Amino acid sequence: MKKRSTTIVDDIILSKLRVESSSKDQDLKPSDWIRLLRNHLRMTQAELAKRANITQANLVAIESGKTDPRVSTLQRIYEGLFCSLSLEPRPKKSLEEILRGRARAVALKRLKKTMGTMALEDQAPEAEVFRKLLEKRTDEILRDPREKLWRKDHDG
Repeated sequence: MKKRSTTIVDDIILSKLRVESSSKDQDLKPSDWIRLLRNHLRMTQAELAKRANITQANLVAIESGKTDPRVSTLQRIYEGLFCSLSLEPRPKKSLEEILRGRARAVALKRLKKTMGTMALEDQAPEAEVFRKLLEKRTDEILRDPREKLWRKDHDG
C-alpha cells in the first residue's frame, strides 16, 4: 500500500493543532461542563434530559460521572444546552517532537547494533562522536519519507 503524502492543506490543518496545556478548564470532564452549563442556564436535569431526548436517570449518571456517554449522546446534550460539541486531538507534545523522538529511537537502535560490533573490535567512538552520529542518522531518517518509524521491531 502506497503511503499518501501530505498536502499543503494537510500541513495547514496539522499546524493548527494546539499542544495540550495544563490550564484548569482542560481538566474539566464532559460531566463537569454539562453541570456547569446547565446550572448557568438555570435548567433542571429534567428539562435538559427532555431537550436532549435522553432519560433523566441517564443524565444524572452522566453528570455524576458514573457513565461514559457516547459522542452522539454528548452531542445531543450539548445541543440541548445551545452548544456544539467539538472533538479535536490535543497532542501531548508537538508533532515535530514526537516524530523526531521516534526517528531518534530508530536511529539509536540501529547505531547500537553497529556500535556493539565495533566495541567488540575495540573501535567504539567517543560519546560526543556517537551523539553527533546519532543526530545525523536521526536527520537522515526524518528526510526519508519511506522510513517506517512505528514498526513493532522498533519498540524496545
